[in-house]
Amino acid sequence: MHRSGKGATATAALIVFASISACAPSDSSRAGGSVAEAPTLPKPTFTVDGDLQRPMGYREWVYVGTPLTPNELNPPEAPFPEFHSVYIHPDDWAHWKETGEFPDGTIMVKELALVGSTQAVSGNGYFMGEFSGLEATIKDSQRFADEPGYWAYFTFGHSYPLAETAPAQPAGACNTCHEVSAADDWVFTQYYPVLRAGKGTGATGGENMPGSAAGGMTGATEAADASATVEVSAADAVPTSADELFAYLQSGGYKAFAAEDEPHTSTGPHPSPDLQQSSTVRAYFNGPLDASLKAGSGSHPGGSAAVKEFFGDDGQVSGWAVAVKTQNDSGGGQNWYWYEVLSTTDGSNPVAAELGVAMCWGCHTTGRDLVLSKYPS
Repeated sequence: MHRSGKGATATAALIVFASISACAPSDSSRAGGSVAEAPTLPKPTFTVDGDLQRPMGYREWVYVGTPLTPNELNPPEAPFPEFHSVYIHPDDWAHWKETGEFPDGTIMVKELALVGSTQAVSGNGYFMGEFSGLEATIKDSQRFADEPGYWAYFTFGHSYPLAETAPAQPAGACNTCHEVSAADDWVFTQYYPVLRAGKGTGATGGENMPGSAAGGMTGATEAADASATVEVSAADAVPTSADELFAYLQSGGYKAFAAEDEPHTSTGPHPSPDLQQSSTVRAYFNGPLDASLKAGSGSHPGGSAAVKEFFGDDGQVSGWAVAVKTQNDSGGGQNWYWYEVLSTTDGSNPVAAELGVAMCWGCHTTGRDLVLSKYPS
């Protein structure tokens, strides 16, 4: 789910929780009290106009994790600098545990909280401040039949008081990044060990299990090969310093590379740093990457480089994104140099310009060694 959010509501029937077994009496039953049946938690509803009513009681749902991408790790500013605490409805959690699939009607809520203090008695770190927003996503094959994966996303605001209702967001605002990079059915389970550990485990929910590494980041456990040597011809070399790279892009040197057949809609959140819209793009590949993609290689050689042009409404190039593999080992994205700039005349404020940018490799984890292009088609 993204700041611009998409969400939808569930139409699947609620699963009624079984009453607590008499074979395992609770403290109240030992004391002579009756054993109460666990309550069924209702799912949110929609208005007659199709807007989602703000979910209530979601803190009683199953908590699955709290990612954080702080500004300090994503200079100059992270697109999502808040803590994102994610909850899934208990019915959908039960189905996920049983089948390893998210059922029709699945709803998840993301509660945002600002970064507060960076110091505590336990040491330095990132600690939660005040709540700052609420978002939701819902899978509904009937209500959102035209949305990719049947998922829709909603935001109830990023300041309080929150909105009582919210319309579904445009598909491009969130769904494209989820579709390309999420590990399971448009859900970023690779970043939620609770979901990974519980997948298809039945009643146990995967407690006392480390979770599946298969849902993790591509190559995250691989050690970077610092001794690897990268030799690239002058014609294929792409700079990995911001100033040199911007001048190189302005010169158009990359246009001698192999390229996608024609411009197309980006499958990711480019070019807007706040992920509000996608762009028309075209990617170019230097010699090492071109040969590797054509060979169907699962790992590309060091020195591989891709340059992506962004096009404005006037059909002219409006910016670039660049990825350069600096070692033979990807290091889970840490050994790729990531660069993005949304101007062709001013390179002083790039969106990204360093090794291992999390918001870049995070969207590229499902690519072939972090390259998402379908080239060659």
